[in-house]
Amino acid sequence: MATSKLVFIDIDGTLADENHIVPESAQAACHEAQRNGHKLFICTGRSMPKIERSILDLGFDGVVSVAGAQANVGDTILFQHLVSAEAVDAAMEYFKLHHIESYQWQGADGMYISEGYRRHLESKGKAFNRGEFAKFWHLLDEVEVPFGSTLGESIKVSKGSYFTGPDPDVTFEQTKQDLSPWFELVHGSYDKISPNNGELLINGIDKGTAVRDVADALGYTIADTIAIGDSDNDTAMLKAAGTSVAMGNAIHGIERFCNLQTTDIHDNGLANAFRALGLV
Repeated sequence: MATSKLVFIDIDGTLADENHIVPESAQAACHEAQRNGHKLFICTGRSMPKIERSILDLGFDGVVSVAGAQANVGDTILFQHLVSAEAVDAAMEYFKLHHIESYQWQGADGMYISEGYRRHLESKGKAFNRGEFAKFWHLLDEVEVPFGSTLGESIKVSKGSYFTGPDPDVTFEQTKQDLSPWFELVHGSYDKISPNNGELLINGIDKGTAVRDVADALGYTIADTIAIGDSDNDTAMLKAAGTSVAMGNAIHGIERFCNLQTTDIHDNGLANAFRALGLV
């Protein structure tokens, strides 16, 4: 059996498909890899309350959430980073200035969404106030902000995300530059909806720093870490890990800097990656 590896797996487009279903081949490969002594962590942009119970119940050894800002092993929090109040307020002003109506903030307490994002969810048949995640969704317009305080001082979050309308007055690159004093921006998952969409990460904190910090906490060297992802928001962890794998359905050209590329998620991509890496 190979030396124990610490494996970081993105959810959307890597572990689970567009319908949030984890292929049976991926489930079987994860369980076999764990039986072989390897540690498996989810490493996702989602906050903990936004991860389906069906995924958490698969039995991963830990979870890195909100794009690297938090890591959990069971009920134990290894680390947690929060967006500063100043940064939240600066982004909110920017959204207002550029008529960006669809955005959300995510943290351990749930997801805080704009009215525009609520309309987007409901247009897809995903009413925010019903189902598994209902209690974790909060409308920003309904957040109580004490007199003399600001929204940024009233919510505890670790990441933001947004998408503009189809014809924005500002590009992604311009938005990235404008918000750079407070955030690192990476492409989000709304390319089919908007040419300017992204995730707002705490400067200096990302999936890559999480890979290094979790490895250090668990006693693994970077050489014994593996990262598997499918898009630009996985770049930091892919570049930080000792071995990087791009899914066959990868976008944003990430396969160019990965050590190998596996097959599509619908073609046993994760299971094939585990076999190629000798995890199973």
